[in-house]
Amino acid sequence: MKNMKRIIALLLSVVMLLTLVACGPKEDNKGNEGNNDENQGEAGFPTMTWKLGASGGETSTWIIAGKYFADLISEKTGGAVTVECYGMDQLYGGNQVDGIQGVIDGTTDVDMHSNLIYASFNDKFSVVSLPFLFANTDEVDAVLDGEGGKALADILENEYGLHFMGMGENGFRHVSNNKNPIVVPSDMNNLKIRVAGSKVLMEAYKAWGADYTTANWSEVYTGLQTGTYDGQENPVPTMDSSAIQEVQKYVTYWTGSYDCLMFTMNGALWNSLSPELQAIVTECAQNTMEYQRKINREADEGMLAKWETENGVEIHHLTEDEMVAFKELSDPVYDFYANMLVTDCGMTAEEATAFLAAFGVEVTL
Repeated sequence: MKNMKRIIALLLSVVMLLTLVACGPKEDNKGNEGNNDENQGEAGFPTMTWKLGASGGETSTWIIAGKYFADLISEKTGGAVTVECYGMDQLYGGNQVDGIQGVIDGTTDVDMHSNLIYASFNDKFSVVSLPFLFANTDEVDAVLDGEGGKALADILENEYGLHFMGMGENGFRHVSNNKNPIVVPSDMNNLKIRVAGSKVLMEAYKAWGADYTTANWSEVYTGLQTGTYDGQENPVPTMDSSAIQEVQKYVTYWTGSYDCLMFTMNGALWNSLSPELQAIVTECAQNTMEYQRKINREADEGMLAKWETENGVEIHHLTEDEMVAFKELSDPVYDFYANMLVTDCGMTAEEATAFLAAFGVEVTL
């Protein structure tokens, strides 16, 4: 009986040992502890969730494009990478500057903000919005897909540690107000216009005769509704996504100022990705920016028609002849900006001249 008990005890010990071995960590063929299936997508990429921040509202082309990017990335990675989109800078209490700081710090992973908000960090980004710099979107694409875009990407990557993924479009910034149509510069006199926080844009509206002010975009609708501001300036899709047409009577449609979007990723995150995943991100980001520009440019006509019929907004398309007076008043803004590159941005006269030349601007300093 005692021998039988010893045999049973021995058998139990063997079973327990085999169980421990079977349940222990599995090793891959390199001798390292392998990843569990639940940490890998179907395509073999690590599972990750990225936060994408933007200033545009839920129906803006910014967030529509962000969701498009999310779908592309999910498809290409077999569902391993999820992108969550947050509009109106909701992760930062509506503060657009904090939204950009978030992607620099890594609080958010992917970001889509305009050059004018980046100008709060560095006035070099204001160059895109010099008054009447571009006459049409063909000129925009030639510059921003060429030397101008490269110059901005270099600043993002070398001075802020961001990975530049592509150039999108906020668009030409049109001015609206509740007082009167704007056809000649004197029509802007005494109008309190909310403008984005760019020294160049402020200088332009000052030259045109407006009483400009700045405010977070999330505060503008209420400010227009209560009469704190008479008007504001923004591309049509941005206005529409925030229902600005509900609280404005007049819109002047022109090429007075342009605004691009820069699609970026936190630099540390980018550097942590495998070359295979980096290639996927690059492809998806480029496709996304092409899509975003396309839908943004197609949106204006339909939205303006809707504003006229549904909201009673009076829209004036400024003619080339009517723009001449505004362009003449804009000339000093170019000298102001060129000197600011030297005095505020620390560029030499030669560097400032070369930088502006990348955007088709000739100056003498």
